[in-house]
Amino acid sequence: MTVRLAIVYLFCFFVLPADAHSYRALADGWRYEKTPGPTGSSVYKATLTSDNTVQFGYPYSGGSAVTMTIRQTNGSTYAYLEAANGTFTRSYQNGSARIQFDGKPPVSYALSAAANGRANIVFFDAGEKLIAQLKRTRTMVVRLQFAGQPVREVRFTPVGFRWNS
Repeated sequence: MTVRLAIVYLFCFFVLPADAHSYRALADGWRYEKTPGPTGSSVYKATLTSDNTVQFGYPYSGGSAVTMTIRQTNGSTYAYLEAANGTFTRSYQNGSARIQFDGKPPVSYALSAAANGRANIVFFDAGEKLIAQLKRTRTMVVRLQFAGQPVREVRFTPVGFRWNS
């Protein structure tokens, strides 16, 4: 009887925490927040940082993480990418990115520049379509253009994404 308990204890101590930690690390990649909006309504956000950094040459030397954010405010939902360093090419007004989900063939998603002129943010025109896909995907590779740079790949692991729109 005590040998069986010892085996169960060792299994739980050495095996389960590693698996639980891995799952937690993947699911915890998303950051969720609720903040008060300017009109008194709440603003909801889910943010995921890219698995890789994008390396840039001059004038943006160094690596840049890219974040994907889903935001809901005043009943409207938006999805956008934001580069910490570097700017997206201005051709994103009526431009697109190629996105590969779970190793399947890439799909084009139309993008638009930020209305406020920030060059480090681009919005997905079909945010709801992207959100639906994020709920059922494990890996996501986004191929997009940054100003003065070749096309770059940005990888995300959206496992554990939860969103009620």
